[in-house]
Amino acid sequence: MFNSFSTVWNFLNYWYFRYLMVTELYMVEKWERAICNTVIVIILCMLTYLNCTVLYYTSKFWNITFGNYSEIESPI
Repeated sequence: MFNSFSTVWNFLNYWYFRYLMVTELYMVEKWERAICNTVIVIILCMLTYLNCTVLYYTSKFWNITFGNYSEIESPI
């Protein structure tokens, strides 16, 4: 069990390290990193909200306007 926990921990550390390298947050201080991470989390939450609400109604609108083509059987 400890080996699997260690493997998961190493995996998460690796991806956190990559995140810091790609976003170049390894160069800033901890408080600046916290602000940047907070902004990124807020943006991701807003995008999730957009996908769950606005795009749901948009897909319903297009389905009503142009019909549901998923019910049409393919000739193959």
